Amino acid sequence: MHARFSSIMATTALVLASLVPMTVNAATADTEAISPGDLVKCKSLSSVYYFAPDGKRYVFPNEKTYFTWYTDFSTVKTISDARCSTLPLGRSNITYRPGVKMVKITTDPRTYVVEKGGILRHVGSEQLAQTFFGLNWKQKIEDIPDAFFSNYKVGAEVTDSSQYAPNDAMVADPTIMADKSFDDTIATVSIGNSTTGFVPLTMTVKKGTKVTWVNRDIADHQVKGAAFDSGKLAADGTYTYTFNTVGSFTYSDTIYPTNDAVINVVQ
Repeated sequence: MHARFSSIMATTALVLASLVPMTVNAATADTEAISPGDLVKCKSLSSVYYFAPDGKRYVFPNEKTYFTWYTDFSTVKTISDARCSTLPLGRSNITYRPGVKMVKITTDPRTYVVEKGGILRHVGSEQLAQTFFGLNWKQKIEDIPDAFFSNYKVGAEVTDSSQYAPNDAMVADPTIMADKSFDDTIATVSIGNSTTGFVPLTMTVKKGTKVTWVNRDIADHQVKGAAFDSGKLAADGTYTYTFNTVGSFTYSDTIYPTNDAVINVVQ
């Protein structure tokens, strides 16, 4: 199946920028089970997103960025368009993994290394670039379109080889969870309309995780399980419950009883 990544710039609003062709092999034809840290795509769309603990989906601006984090698309999960649209877009894009590549902005001749959180540090000389990435260092440089520069921050210039080590940067930042400093002790479930229900329908979290339900609908909803009850949640209302026991917990929306979902808690 051919797919395309949509490029979305985070400024005061999210703007669809461009599409880059590539092939995505979704892990499942259509699954509604997603957890923080999963890769997801909407069934009839092409963008691939990172599903974060805040319940939002963060886009990969292009395939080059994606491949600094992942080797293939085997773990991408597909969810229905309706439920996918219930998940808000994060107000920033995924940035390059530190230590994998050097980057430059198309309108800026300077070359940068990448540190955690999308921090760019100008490499002060060709000698330094060669020290970091070897004789073929120029092949390690990739262009970042100007539209995505807002996803990065410029840090201090690297003027000495002791100030940066690509492998150390990679080891220190092994996941997007770490790179964006997401809190892995929280998780978020979005409540859509009476048709879409809870998103995700099934989610797995670690013991001690605080799960927050957010009503993304204009109508009232109510989250009720055997041990927890949100009461009525108006539009944008939230409810949080901490899962301190390992097990599988089914809950439903008492206002729309046919909508139910599951939280699986593991050690």
